[in-house]
Amino acid sequence: MSTRASFGDWDTAAEVSQVFEAELMALRLREAGIEARVIDQSYRQEPMPSVRALSLVRVLVPTGRAEEARRLLTERADLPEDGEFVPEPSEDS
Repeated sequence: MSTRASFGDWDTAAEVSQVFEAELMALRLREAGIEARVIDQSYRQEPMPSVRALSLVRVLVPTGRAEEARRLLTERADLPEDGEFVPEPSEDS
């Protein structure tokens, strides 16, 4: 049974604790042609230890592309030596 959250026509592709991680994931998905949104549901009050339930940032994608997005995010992506990311052409292109 899946515990991933669904928001209307959007499903959770990833959950992380930092906004920058989610933004990088969303950027990778967008580069692959998958629309992505970052939803920051974290709560921070200092001093407080990092509590997963209070530090949740979600990457949402359209429901029909959720499995593809999750699969893409599990694949390794090497950065070129010059520091610029150039996505490989997809079969859809």
